[in-house]
Amino acid sequence: MNVFTDYAETHWVPINGEMVTVQTVDAKGRRETHVLSVPDALAQFKVKYPFVDDDQAAALFAQGG
Repeated sequence: MNVFTDYAETHWVPINGEMVTVQTVDAKGRRETHVLSVPDALAQFKVKYPFVDDDQAAALFAQGG
């Protein structure tokens, strides 16, 4: 799922029920890819994009993004 924000594009790719790949593109076009556990991915997503609350992050992950 691609998530467009004021700051970046974020693409979440679930690997299985426990791990997810998170690819980000920041405002300057720099790309990063991280393989994280689901809780870590949700926590880092919130830290990097603090306007995403728990419910929004959980909903995004539930949709595969």
